[in-house]
Amino acid sequence: MNRSIRINTDIRGGNRLDRQVVGLDRLTLSGRVVAGVGEGAAFTQLKWVREQCLTELGIDPHPGTLNLLLDTHCGEWIASLQQQACHGPRLLPPDPRWCEATCYPVRVADRVPGAIVRPGIPGYPDRKVELISALPLRETLALRDEDSLAVEISVPLRVRAVIFDVDGTLLDSLEAYRVVAERAAAPLGIRITRAAVSHALNTGTPFWDSVVPAATRARSQTIEQLKNESMRQWPEVLRKHGRIFPRLIETLNGLAAKGARLGIMTDSHIREFHPLHAAGLFDNFAAVIAGGDGALRKPHPEGLLKCAAALGVTPHEAVYVGDTPLDVQASRAAGMASVSVLSGAGDSAQLSAEGPDWIIESHSRVPGIVTIIAARE
Repeated sequence: MNRSIRINTDIRGGNRLDRQVVGLDRLTLSGRVVAGVGEGAAFTQLKWVREQCLTELGIDPHPGTLNLLLDTHCGEWIASLQQQACHGPRLLPPDPRWCEATCYPVRVADRVPGAIVRPGIPGYPDRKVELISALPLRETLALRDEDSLAVEISVPLRVRAVIFDVDGTLLDSLEAYRVVAERAAAPLGIRITRAAVSHALNTGTPFWDSVVPAATRARSQTIEQLKNESMRQWPEVLRKHGRIFPRLIETLNGLAAKGARLGIMTDSHIREFHPLHAAGLFDNFAAVIAGGDGALRKPHPEGLLKCAAALGVTPHEAVYVGDTPLDVQASRAAGMASVSVLSGAGDSAQLSAEGPDWIIESHSRVPGIVTIIAARE
């Protein structure tokens, strides 16, 4: 029995996000799930393949590929992309025994970020498509052989404003969080790991509640003391261990040159922006909503809605760039496009599970995946 798997998750707050870029038609491919020959798992786990997939696609590929046999009317999809000057990144092998492959970022079932991987083999059939994702696609989408599936070629997002998270997105600050927590907890002998910091940032779980043992004597008072001590030491630790990510000025200048309005929305307090001030970059942002400004914390959309309003754009005219599942959830709740970066707390699979429009290696890829539209459009 043929089951339709196409899912529309782009209706957010009554506004459908338009992923069409000027001059480029949206291209959706449809086909049937078929069994592969069993070589995909070995290929996707090769070191050079994983490294290049992460760098070029933001995908740490789950072992294996999902194979589709495209419907007959989709057979000219490669020619269509070439006519529109849409060229995907290539995976280049270090050993000539392996063939190179061309990749096309896609959204699978209008929900999961992924990519088509097309081997550079002469005569490779146009109707055969192999998909990779950070998630196991068969299990995630409950697919069986002969199920129908649709994938949409990803194109740049048409927006007027780009709103950034701070920690893990603009600032390399996760180590600073770990260090300040480690210093505060040292007298109690509590071990602080980077994984614990990432977990708190990804889930919104109060950090000290998650690391202080339940059996700790006077636990509530202890947690309060740890909070106060970490806040006391934070300015010094941030100056020593926090830094802006490389090439951030190029990213901001590139977006500004395109005419983008830039904003910040973060749950962090504005006192944590010292590295941005020190680098002379804070004034690049026309609107800033930070912790302490009265907005509810993510994933509530209030902060993003306030930031969009301050920038003079509607939510569907903005994209939010962040590094955690909470960032994706907040953007969805606000009716905004969502871009996830791999430079912070969330990994490729965690972020993919939330269904962002794009996953990218870092902020430096943002100018290449947005098209800034004029207000009259």
